[in-house]
Amino acid sequence: MSIEELASIAEIVGGMVVIISLIYLARQVRENSLQAKLGSSIALNHLINEAFDPIYNSDRTIHIWTSGIANPTCLSKEEQAVFSLFMARLVVVFLTAITHNERDFLGSDVGRIHLGSLNSILSSPGGQFWQDEQGGNAFLDNRVRDILQSNAEYQDSLTLGSDD
Repeated sequence: MSIEELASIAEIVGGMVVIISLIYLARQVRENSLQAKLGSSIALNHLINEAFDPIYNSDRTIHIWTSGIANPTCLSKEEQAVFSLFMARLVVVFLTAITHNERDFLGSDVGRIHLGSLNSILSSPGGQFWQDEQGGNAFLDNRVRDILQSNAEYQDSLTLGSDD
């Protein structure tokens, strides 16, 4: 074999090595992205569990939460204050989940679950009571209101069975 033939073979082998390296790199980047999303999802689930922890740690706090969500006016002033603290904590956690979802750290299904939970809590009688106590929903910026509204429309389409 001449040196030109060896050079051609080496060039072909080098090209194949580059292609194999690019395929390997693409798989590693994809795997790293999936691991980052999974880690973020686990961290947010842990954060949400910690937010609900004080609610479910005693019969008294379970009573405050369940009564507060359904009819907060039946609670004493002290219990209403505890309920408001629970609401504030949960809203911050769910807004954190929305922020993570906007940054594409979470899959859309997980994001929609968190959005649906926040919508359910805020639209309950207790959520309305808490928002009124906070001065209306002014504490939510326009971006968050738009996200919640679009999720509410999405949930409505699921409930009504439309194909939007």
